Order: sequence, then structure tokens, then C-alpha cells
Amino acid sequence: MMEQYRKANDRIHVPEELMQRTKEAVRQEEKKQKIRTIQRYTALAACLCLICLGAWMVMRRDRIIVQDVQIARTEMETGMNFGIHGSDQKREDSTFHTEICESKEDVPEEMWQLRPSRISGQEVYIGRTDDGVWHAAFEKDGTYIYATEDHAEEKEFTEHLKEIL
Repeated sequence: MMEQYRKANDRIHVPEELMQRTKEAVRQEEKKQKIRTIQRYTALAACLCLICLGAWMVMRRDRIIVQDVQIARTEMETGMNFGIHGSDQKREDSTFHTEICESKEDVPEEMWQLRPSRISGQEVYIGRTDDGVWHAAFEKDGTYIYATEDHAEEKEFTEHLKEIL
């Protein structure tokens, strides 16, 4: 039986043109599958890039956390006045002061107990006392900076901090 089957198959001949068309159709189908696979991976890579970009943007944006704080130390040495940075005129209501400290212990310890905010990619500890005075502490280039401002809104205070940062 098998011998008859082989002989029958050997007598069947496909025209050369049909064989060429079939091979070409198979090649075209393989190309389409490769293109679809590449498109899928490209779409997946693009989605992954968008997710990473979104996560990066969320991490880079400013996150302001203001907490109530009680500062035990009431005196502060005045360092630099950044209330009107780059201007010759003095604002009468500006009381933005910074103190540059050499060690972390020179900044009131209550500041380091607050949850950190993020401004311009820098960790900043921001608090407000009951009398409305803003306080901020952060480390920059190995020095510790303690800033205070009275008679200011949150946005104005954070803008002053951005100037320093």
C-alpha cells in the first residue's frame, strides 16, 4: 500500500509557476509576521517610555508639605536677606532671613522631625509656627541652611526658597 502511495505522489507534478507563487506568498506572509512583531515591540517600548517619563515627571515636581512646628530657639542670627534678591529697593514687609550653619545641630532639631518637602529636586523641611512665621531647613553643598520669613504667603515663601536652591 505504501509503495502505491509513493508512486502516485511521484507522478504528481506541480507546475513551476504555481510553486514560485506559493513560495513568494509564504515569504510575504513571513515578512508581514515580522513587521507585526516589530510593531508590537515598538508599541510596547513606546508605552514603557511614556510610563517612565510620567514617573520621572511626578518625581521631579515640587511637593510642598507644610506642618505646624514649635521652635524652642527664638533667637536667630541673621545671615543673608533674600527678600528682594537682585534689587536696590527694600521691601518694607519682607522679613526673609537665612542662616548658614556648619552643622546640623545649629538648626533647630524640631525642623528635622518634619516630613520633607521637595523643591527643585532638593529635600526641604518646611514648617509654620502658631504666630505665622515660616521656617525651612535644608542641606546644600555640605552646609545647612535655616530660613525664616514672617508676613508671607506660602507661595511667596517657596519662591524665595527656590531662589536659594
